[in-house]
Amino acid sequence: MTWDVAHAEWAGGGPGYALVRLTGAARGPGPFAPPTLLVADGARWARIAPEPGTRAITGGGAPFVVDFALPLHLAIEDGADWWLEPGPRLAVADPAPDPRIDRIAARVAELAGEIAALRARLDAVAVAVPPDGGTPPDAPAPAGTAPVPVPPRRHRLRPRRPGLPALLVAAGALAVGDAVATVVWQEPVSALWAARQQDALEGDLHRLDAAYASPAASAAAAAAASGTATPQNDSSQTAPPPSPAARMRALAHTLETTTKSGRPLGELHIPHLDDHYVIVAGTGASSLRKGPGHYDGTALPGEPGTVGIAGHRTTYGAPFRHLDALRRGDPITITMPYGTFTYKVEGTRIVTPSDVSALRAVGRQRLALTACHPLYSAKQRIVVTAALVRATPRGAAAGGAARARPA
Repeated sequence: MTWDVAHAEWAGGGPGYALVRLTGAARGPGPFAPPTLLVADGARWARIAPEPGTRAITGGGAPFVVDFALPLHLAIEDGADWWLEPGPRLAVADPAPDPRIDRIAARVAELAGEIAALRARLDAVAVAVPPDGGTPPDAPAPAGTAPVPVPPRRHRLRPRRPGLPALLVAAGALAVGDAVATVVWQEPVSALWAARQQDALEGDLHRLDAAYASPAASAAAAAAASGTATPQNDSSQTAPPPSPAARMRALAHTLETTTKSGRPLGELHIPHLDDHYVIVAGTGASSLRKGPGHYDGTALPGEPGTVGIAGHRTTYGAPFRHLDALRRGDPITITMPYGTFTYKVEGTRIVTPSDVSALRAVGRQRLALTACHPLYSAKQRIVVTAALVRATPRGAAAGGAARARPA
């Protein structure tokens, strides 16, 4: 299989990612599964899978189109190497016979026989009873009786089915209602889907809290914070136990390296907006459909650097719809399995999609919330930065059990 990439272009995107579209032709016997995009991300290679719904590559010189949702920090990096990793060849099997087709054909034959029988009975009735209600020409009248006309049957009223105009009016009313709801509140269909995802993530987050409050997690945190492979029980060891800050930093690193994209990390609470949302790992399209997403490559709460979180403003729950309402000094709380972190808003600014300076480390722990701006547009980005003012350890970082999260 030989890949001839003719063109690469930006085809859209959202908060935290850019959609890259590759077009070209593939030579060789197919079909093949869509390729994977390999992008240099510092000292490692990031593997970007194609967008869901991408068709198989037929080969034989046929053109192909493949879309990739590329994280923003990789999309704007100058000089980054990009490679295509071909997918496996797909086996072409003869389609198995579908027994449903045979059942449908048999049922069609039965219906044809029933229709023929009904038609024969109707023809016999039409011959026996003329349309004018008189005596059939070949039927002799009974002796001593006169023919009695048969009155026509009355047709019973049947409910009328809605016609095409009514259906079009109903569809138009639904479309207008959806548009009004999106402008006044948020897109209702995706909001319902995101709410169900958040409910499921809440349960996963409670299980994550329990795991990070276990004795095993406490021992592992102490070992990682002190720089040893396993916790030491030697009574002669005089080194002081690691501080809660060191434990939180070690647990944050463990959580960051073991959590897959789209899985829960913690909970975001913005009192001024009366909002609670479960934060998930990653800022790809599939992650942001579930809730606010943590930027890959930025710190987690408890680690040195900037914690970057992105979210939608009009769809999928619109967690950051009113981000522009935050003012200097407003508190923001992030509850992680290993600690609770309180930030105070420093300011808000509007930047271009390629400006990622707010996500860089600045020598202190801070938070950056980003979303598209203005509403209903991805032309710019709104960024709210907040400074860390308090960190309270919980679970294994505090040496005790994690307290239950508020419902």
